[in-house]
Amino acid sequence: MNKNELVKKWGSGLLAGTLIIGSLAPIAQPYRASAAEDTIQQVAAAGQGSVSDTMFEDLDGDSVQDSGEQGVAGIKVELHNDQGALVSTATTGADGKYTFANLADGTYYLHVDLSTLPTDQKLYTTQGINGADGNSSYFTISGGNAVTGYHFGFYPQQGAIQSFVYIDTNNNNQKDNNESGVSNVHIALYNESGTKVADATSAGDGGYSFTGVKPGKYYAKADIPANYKYQSSTYFGSDGTTGYFTVANEQTVRNELNLGLSTLDNSAVSGVVNNAATGAGISGVNVELHDVQGTLIQTIQTGGDGSYNFSGLEKGNYYTKVVIPTGYNYASGNGYGSDGNSNYIALTGDNTAGNYSINLQKQANATIAGVLNLPSGLGIDGQNVSLYTADGTLVKTVATDSNGDFRFGSLPEGDYYVKAPIPDGYVFDSSNGFGNDGNSYYVHVESNSYVDSLRLTLAQKVGQIRSTVFNDLNKNGTQEATENGIAGATATLYSASGAVVDTTTTDANGLYKFENITPNNYYVKVTPPTGYNVLANTAFGSDGVSGYIQVQSQQSITNLNASLVLQATPAEVSSAQWIYNKDGLNRVVNNNDTITIANNYYDSYNNPNINVQFFNKDGGVVNTTGYTATFSNPGLVTPIYTNSQLLAFVHSEKTGSTLVTVRDANGNVVRTFTIVVTAADVKATDIVLGATSIKTTVNATGKVSATVQPTTATNKTLAYTSNDTSIITVDANGNWVAKKAGTTTITVKTTDGSNITKTIDVTVTDPNAITDVRWNFNKDGVSRPVNTNGILEIPNTYMNQYNTPHVDLQFYNSAGTLVQPKGYTVSFSDPTIAAADFTNPDLIALVHNEKTGSTNVTIRDAQGNIIRSFTFTVTAGAVSATDLTLGASSIAAKVGDTGKINATVSPTNATNKTLSYTPADTSIITVDANGNWTAKKAGTTTIAVKTTDGSNITKTVNVTVTDPNAIASVKWNFNKDGVSRPVNTNGILEIPNTYLNQYNKPHVDLQFYNSAGALVQPKGYTVSFSDPTIAAADFTDPNLIALVHNEKAGSTNVTIRDAQGNVIRSFTFTVTAETKTIADRVKSADVELVNLRPNTGSTGTNAYIYPHSADVPAGVTYTIETYNTQTGLLFSNITVGTTDGTYHQVLHNTTNPTATWQQTGNTIKVYATYQGVKYLVLQGPSTDYYSSQTTHVWKD
Repeated sequence: MNKNELVKKWGSGLLAGTLIIGSLAPIAQPYRASAAEDTIQQVAAAGQGSVSDTMFEDLDGDSVQDSGEQGVAGIKVELHNDQGALVSTATTGADGKYTFANLADGTYYLHVDLSTLPTDQKLYTTQGINGADGNSSYFTISGGNAVTGYHFGFYPQQGAIQSFVYIDTNNNNQKDNNESGVSNVHIALYNESGTKVADATSAGDGGYSFTGVKPGKYYAKADIPANYKYQSSTYFGSDGTTGYFTVANEQTVRNELNLGLSTLDNSAVSGVVNNAATGAGISGVNVELHDVQGTLIQTIQTGGDGSYNFSGLEKGNYYTKVVIPTGYNYASGNGYGSDGNSNYIALTGDNTAGNYSINLQKQANATIAGVLNLPSGLGIDGQNVSLYTADGTLVKTVATDSNGDFRFGSLPEGDYYVKAPIPDGYVFDSSNGFGNDGNSYYVHVESNSYVDSLRLTLAQKVGQIRSTVFNDLNKNGTQEATENGIAGATATLYSASGAVVDTTTTDANGLYKFENITPNNYYVKVTPPTGYNVLANTAFGSDGVSGYIQVQSQQSITNLNASLVLQATPAEVSSAQWIYNKDGLNRVVNNNDTITIANNYYDSYNNPNINVQFFNKDGGVVNTTGYTATFSNPGLVTPIYTNSQLLAFVHSEKTGSTLVTVRDANGNVVRTFTIVVTAADVKATDIVLGATSIKTTVNATGKVSATVQPTTATNKTLAYTSNDTSIITVDANGNWVAKKAGTTTITVKTTDGSNITKTIDVTVTDPNAITDVRWNFNKDGVSRPVNTNGILEIPNTYMNQYNTPHVDLQFYNSAGTLVQPKGYTVSFSDPTIAAADFTNPDLIALVHNEKTGSTNVTIRDAQGNIIRSFTFTVTAGAVSATDLTLGASSIAAKVGDTGKINATVSPTNATNKTLSYTPADTSIITVDANGNWTAKKAGTTTIAVKTTDGSNITKTVNVTVTDPNAIASVKWNFNKDGVSRPVNTNGILEIPNTYLNQYNKPHVDLQFYNSAGALVQPKGYTVSFSDPTIAAADFTDPNLIALVHNEKAGSTNVTIRDAQGNVIRSFTFTVTAETKTIADRVKSADVELVNLRPNTGSTGTNAYIYPHSADVPAGVTYTIETYNTQTGLLFSNITVGTTDGTYHQVLHNTTNPTATWQQTGNTIKVYATYQGVKYLVLQGPSTDYYSSQTTHVWKD
């Protein structure tokens, strides 16, 4: 008898049938056959048996209900007899238990209604019941026994929530890498009805999570800490509560419930400490932050710009204190008092108080004092003396007291100068710190300086006599250029009564002077020195006495020169020369000449010597042995007498001047001259500009600020040159005047030969310059621009808004303000076309006379500058369109085709025949301004063709675009039945999970066809699945797309798009579970004989069986029998293992490996035994299933 056929005998008859294990209900049950009634009746069995078990959450997957594993309620369980008749029904309670009691003896099976399985649980393990169809194996009730061991184990299909509480620093509603988490924040999770289901607390990184969340609607509430406030979130509101959100089966909600906070210690206080005088910030000033109790919280210093900032402050009230530095006083402040304390500052924890400023001024404790007096020391009282800052700003003016003293007190630190008057009747005499113009030098004072050394001494304006006693070589009584003065002569001043008034001696230049002479009548007597006699001339007699002289106030008498002649003429020096200069030149040194050198002068021998050589009248060199030299300023140069051929005067780089008197060995003066030593020139190295650009308006004035560097430069004079004097002029002192609008440059250049040049960019604008001209007051209300070289065209019927033939032009400056065209002129190249009307002061009207033609119009302002030059054209009146004729009212094209719309405007003399072309859908077809079209994609649309002359005539062109490569149909090909099936959008493509194509692959092969029926390769196509666990896309074959299923049952929406992203098909792909016999199911296991399989602990050749849990139920035992192929002798029979129904179970036999499996000549038979029935799984050469060191690849 076939092992798959069962025959059971009941009563007097036989009932034969086939037992099909699996989804078909068992039919072998005890029946009684009655020939009389021709019926089959179920046999009642004696006894009261039961079957019971528990449906539970099998969290550890061991198919045993452990402590803590809850029962699953609501599952419907049916009890059937062996004929399939329903005996009873039970539903699991809250504990997951079901029970069928009081059962008669007999054979039964259970059926679980799979539709009642919980939606929030997944079937995890099974025992005795097939998870695919809900049917159990048969069991027998006999003698009232209790049967158990038929249950399902479930695993909760729960979701999870994983998100963060963090500081959203940049308020962008997302957690960035640099944003830290907030720990210890409590978050509660509530279900839809408001019942709290879970609590969580954020960790150190701000992360929090809820696990084991059952599918459903929830909301969450976060307790925002007191020192934080809400900042951002997708779901959370400012109260810390979210709206409803859904958690699906096995879904993890990640980062969607992020909560961005900001700290309430994120306030800041900022401000600035400024110099009241300059407005610049003062750096390094201590600023303190205090709470309202006065407690010091923090001290910082102002930066280089005087600013300070306290940040990271918590909510509260504060004040700041600026510690006013030594040498400064409070001047003014915004939010600050004179003590440097601010007002109270209320901080919310996230605000910034940033408008606090304090202005400090240098303390005014300095004093500058001085005196105005006479040479006698008497003060000059009642004179106004003024104090100025270094930039020329008047500080104050005071009057000298009776002692001539003046005093400026309470001065701040800075640079000043004093200006004292030189009153009428006085002249500068001497000073300490003053120049002869009454202006002092610059005086720098610190905050507590006391400067009282200034003195200006003035002399009364009286008369004087200043004349010369000279050597009258040619004896003509008049001093010639070559005749030197004679030192040592005595001059006496007598009053008219003969009383001596004053006596003096001539200096090295022969000069004598009587100063401060009270106006009156006087005479002078000259007594010559030894060796000289007086020669009578116009001033003196031979006795050396002059005539009477009237001296007046402020008069200087200089014509009382006395002529002396030598008593004897020694044959001595006739001339002198300054020799040995580096330039090779010898310079004549006459009496009273001046030799000027720089203090870095060296002679040709690189000595700091001024070498003077003396010659007699024959040109011979005079021996200077015994010569002496005397100096009015002995410390300036030193004589060297060692060379008898000359006198050398050595300078020491000291600057100044000295009168040099040279005497021969007899003491006779042979030469008198002055040596002047000046400082060497310091060249300029740079020019510092106060500004590198000037931006100004016409008629504005100013001054270029330029400073020569270094400050010690000898020549600081600069030259200023405007590149365009019509735009800006500049004088020698840098004072500039803006003349007209434009751009140019000013060049600033040194004049000491250093040739340093700087350039200042100049931009001059004219606020009244015309930047825009508009044609206004058109009837259509449109204001039109009038541009230079443009064309202004009107019909000869044109009238403005006021029905006058005027084209009204108005003029605007850059600010958009209307400018009246006062003094403007208009010229026409053809004055017969139009004329200008200036009646309205706000515009110029071009008045046409209906004559057609063109004229060039030039408009100039009052200065003759051209404002606009354009063409003014008057045309004959416009002829409007009356109709529009299309060459074709439709376009039928293919994608990529091009063409042109044929459209004609009537009448033929219409003025404006321009048409506009507007497609309703530019994705289907585009049209340019000339009617040229391009077909873009398949579809239908229209093109509107319209006149543009205001007649508003419109015609429509119907458009149909087809795509020869557009997919017209999709077919499911290569089915084993050879049928090609259409695949339509929104359709359903359904296969069993056992489906294989013609090539025995689990592929659903889809091919694509255009409207011509030609196959189109799906190049660049993409496929997406709503549930990618059901199937995947295979693009290996370029002619099709294969949907590859993995035997998993379920549905997924499939969307296929072309390379441009257009949806080709969208349909439902359903894989159904196909009912298999138990024989087919147990045969689905994979059998492998492997030597040294990695990671399994194998030390030789072992047998492995991999059952597929979707097919193979628990309780199937697999065995392998090994035979000698030639003799048929069985020499090995091993049990590999028994299935438990879990996913990816591995049956591994290590106890009886058969090494000969790798050799030929052996046949194996693999059997599966289930519920007492033995099924042949496979048989064949062992080498077909043998491999070495391979790993298993699961197919489910």
